[in-house]
Amino acid sequence: MVDRPATPPTFAASAVRAAGRVKGTLLIARMRFLRDRGEERVARVLAGLEAGDRAVVTGMLLPSSWYPAEVLLRLETTIAAVVADGNRRQVFLEMGRFSADTALGPTGVQRAYLRQGDPHFVLRHVPRMYSSQHSDGQRVYQATSSHGAVIQAAGGPDTDAEDCLTLVGWLERAVVLSGGTGVRVEETSCCARGAACCEFRCEWSR
Repeated sequence: MVDRPATPPTFAASAVRAAGRVKGTLLIARMRFLRDRGEERVARVLAGLEAGDRAVVTGMLLPSSWYPAEVLLRLETTIAAVVADGNRRQVFLEMGRFSADTALGPTGVQRAYLRQGDPHFVLRHVPRMYSSQHSDGQRVYQATSSHGAVIQAAGGPDTDAEDCLTLVGWLERAVVLSGGTGVRVEETSCCARGAACCEFRCEWSR
């Protein structure tokens, strides 16, 4: 495969909105992540949520049902505030990795997109996986080499630079679960810093 730079995609204007919906699988993954860190932190996060958000995340979350994306964003932000211990970046990365383990693990709903020895397989399906769990936004995949790819994102709910770290963590873990080693994922541009899209460069040694 010939190395080549990724060409920025053209995102549909209709997809660029401030809010949308997400599938329950994402909220379930975040709550599992939180519960793994102890009941005391669960209680603190729930106390920090607005009453409406608290009712959603403590109610019966159905994997295939749609929920406001803003609930997910506020839950992530509150988790980071409680769990961070001074390192918010690490918490967002860990949430992304945990979500990948949940979705792509042996019983995960997206397990079919994992192929051992072929990280490109899961990355190539990121656009489809994203659209199945988000009502707004787009993802674009482009291979840059036999051991590299770029994922570009735009048009989803308004986020900040920290939120992008969950995707960095997810992509890292997805490549590792596919058998990739020496994995590096770097966000090279970000909508929160004025770019047209967020761009994530993924590379692995084999």
